[in-house]
Amino acid sequence: MQISTARLPELSWRTAIIALLLTSLLVPLVVGSDFFFPYVAPRNIFFRVVVEVGAAALVLALSFGRKTLDLRSEPIFWSLVAFLAAASLSALVSPATTHSFFGDFERMGGVWAWFHLVLFFLLLRTLRDEDWSWILNGALVVSLVIVAIAVGQHFAFGPWAHSADGVAVASSSTVGNSGLLAAYLLMNVALAGYLAATSVRYRVLYFLAGGANLLALIYAENRSTVIGSVLGAIVGGFIFAIVSAPSRRKWIALASAVLLAVAVAGLTAGIRAFPATAVTRHVPMVLQRLALTNPAGSDESRTMQWRAAIDGFKDRPLVGYGLENHNLVWSAHFDPGIYRIDTDIYDRTHNQFLETLATTGLIGTIAFLGIWIAIGLTLISAYRAGRLSASALAVLAGLQIAYATYLFFWFVDLNSTMLWILIAALIASRGTVGSVVLEVRGHDAERAVARPALALASIFVAIMALYGEGYTPLRANRALARIDSPRGSIAETFSELELVSNSPARQTAHTPIVMAQFIGSLRPRLREIRANPSQRRMLSRAFAESFAAFAREIHRDTLNDRLYTHESGLLVEAAEFYGSPSYEQQAIDALHKAIELSPHRIEQRIALASVYTGDRDYERALVVLSDAVKSDPLLGEPRYRLAQAYLGAGRGDSALAMLQSSLRLGYVGAPETYLSIGKRLEFSGRSATAAKLYSDYLEAKYTEAVWKRSEPIDRPVPTADIAVAAHLPLLYMRARESELAIKTAAALSAFDPSRATIVDRFVSDVGTRRRANWVARSSLLPCSAARNSRPKDAIAFGACGVFRRKL
Repeated sequence: MQISTARLPELSWRTAIIALLLTSLLVPLVVGSDFFFPYVAPRNIFFRVVVEVGAAALVLALSFGRKTLDLRSEPIFWSLVAFLAAASLSALVSPATTHSFFGDFERMGGVWAWFHLVLFFLLLRTLRDEDWSWILNGALVVSLVIVAIAVGQHFAFGPWAHSADGVAVASSSTVGNSGLLAAYLLMNVALAGYLAATSVRYRVLYFLAGGANLLALIYAENRSTVIGSVLGAIVGGFIFAIVSAPSRRKWIALASAVLLAVAVAGLTAGIRAFPATAVTRHVPMVLQRLALTNPAGSDESRTMQWRAAIDGFKDRPLVGYGLENHNLVWSAHFDPGIYRIDTDIYDRTHNQFLETLATTGLIGTIAFLGIWIAIGLTLISAYRAGRLSASALAVLAGLQIAYATYLFFWFVDLNSTMLWILIAALIASRGTVGSVVLEVRGHDAERAVARPALALASIFVAIMALYGEGYTPLRANRALARIDSPRGSIAETFSELELVSNSPARQTAHTPIVMAQFIGSLRPRLREIRANPSQRRMLSRAFAESFAAFAREIHRDTLNDRLYTHESGLLVEAAEFYGSPSYEQQAIDALHKAIELSPHRIEQRIALASVYTGDRDYERALVVLSDAVKSDPLLGEPRYRLAQAYLGAGRGDSALAMLQSSLRLGYVGAPETYLSIGKRLEFSGRSATAAKLYSDYLEAKYTEAVWKRSEPIDRPVPTADIAVAAHLPLLYMRARESELAIKTAAALSAFDPSRATIVDRFVSDVGTRRRANWVARSSLLPCSAARNSRPKDAIAFGACGVFRRKL
């Protein structure tokens, strides 16, 4: 297709659709302030509103003009419709139907999102050949704005820079996520390549635009896109070499792609073998990340999701769990090993193909793969018909390989997926001649009649959609953001709670959780609220609305264990506020349900144990926490919580063993627990054991740097830790462990370099066996002087008081 300088189209329904399509390309630039998930919700709502208005304009044009839709030769369109139908079937039988249809504010996905992408494709197919230049060039112009911001972030300049110290960071631009940005940039590299292949006059400009997008892609530091780009370049080069006219130069593209692949593989292997060399520091960070990829280490979180998705497919092989419901798959097949690597909350498989398999089953997966097959067949048809040149074919085919590779490690996202749909529509336009909107002529034109009923129906449906799925979720989203980050008075936030609770918006997965978290944040003010009749009434209503929100969401999403866990937290707050044992029992029941749904997740077990320990029912707490430890014996936190329960039950030795094992596993809890057990050990004459516990605690929390006076700790140190550091050397001295006493004394200097003089005197006295000055003391700090000069040395006063308090 020859891209020429397009004239302004004549004012018509087609002009309106072109304007709306150009407007939709602004999606990546839409970032709203005061939104819940500001990089996701506003731009998705914006896109849907634009598409809905465009669809209404198209229906009106078909209603009153001599026009008809011809979709007979549109395999890509029908493959999209087939996937939409398969996803809808899956959603209908899903355990979380509403969530599957409408998603949530964090992702804004689901069947409703794909429905708008199908409409977007249809609107794009109304374009004539001469209209495409507006859309493609518009997309490229928007991408250059995104690129400018991404480059500014990389070099830490401009209003979008997010690195104050000038250190290069992965660029995310206005997309908010560097991985999702990379896929968007990949699409625009392909668009620039296609335009360069079809326009001789502006080829240099398009090459420059493609190079700028490629540079920003590198700055995004996304490994999947780099791998995809290399594979896509090889496939594209091979296709070009096979189908282009006989010439020696036709192999240049393939040779260049192969050389690129060899360079990337060689640099990656070199970095992996020699990570500390000077050359490594000058290699793009994305290649360094690629070289350090470790599927059995830091990257294992993704393979865990893949295994969970495969297990989820086995649960429901035909129709899956429904789009957007990987979180249910993950809960059912939770791997507690995730705690040692990453967050335990995943709503994406990070492999679109496996996620489709688990969430839509075989039916949806076959339909999804059918989209790629339809794109491939249309590419072949367009080339054979002479509507695509060899170079254009190579670029568009290479993009499909690159994006498929990216999706093997990521997932669909509006910013890039809408461009994938745009390019699919472009390919479809090359497979046939002209638009899918045909002018009715001849005898058919005489029989064509206006359809006012259809026009009125389309206007009514559009208004309902704009209000119900545009304005309503937008309003609810902003209210939810104000609850999540309250800025006004408590009365104002309570009014937002009421708005959200009564909103008919469907993206409600986070609503009860955020409401419960806000009420939980009021715990320090409960006494004040109880004393104020107005605020007490408002809080009581907030409790009622939050419980109702949980009931509605649990009814829609019965297998979501996190809903039960958060509901239990709200029930505990209600039990505290009202002094009601019934609320506490409901919290216990909710936690048992959460454990039943996801038996290997430890949060609900820890929460249940916390309820039991609050009632001093330590035996039940011990049973629950013992099960948490069995879930994954290599986790430190369950052992720490079990130590606390043992301590409450008066089983000090068991508490000590659990506490020591949790420290060995790298988990450090609140200092009060270690002080409590340590003091008991000292009181029973086991000072050496107490000293070992304190020493392990400090080293686990601050690393071995705590014993090196030359490396001051560069983060705030609690008074309790200063007290331990000042007390620990004296315990070792009394145990006649002089070397350990001298070694551990360094911790006080590391925490507070101004105490170096005291530490030096202690070290000198211990080294020369002058211990008499220290035997009767409990701290290296001058505690007697601190009591008499509290305002002058508040740190010493607080630290000295730690070991004077009772157990």
